[in-house]
Amino acid sequence: MKKPFTAAALGPSIFLASSSAFAVSCTQQGASCKGWAGGQGAQTATYAAKCTREVSACISRCKKGTKVFIGVYGGSGGGQQYPIDECK
Repeated sequence: MKKPFTAAALGPSIFLASSSAFAVSCTQQGASCKGWAGGQGAQTATYAAKCTREVSACISRCKKGTKVFIGVYGGSGGGQQYPIDECK
């Protein structure tokens, strides 16, 4: 009797291979932040500047071991933390 092939047969290697495809750096998250800022009407320039400052803060935090980009939205639900994989 043939055994069905499952992802479990590959073990952890399947997860290691796919995890690098989702690597995010502070700079990449900052670019995403600026893209979001572009749709914020009268607040676009303010949020874009905050995104730029957060990239530097993120890199500094990341090098110290705290790998998160902190969202710049000032309203309710703001300050969300986005996981970072690379400190660049």
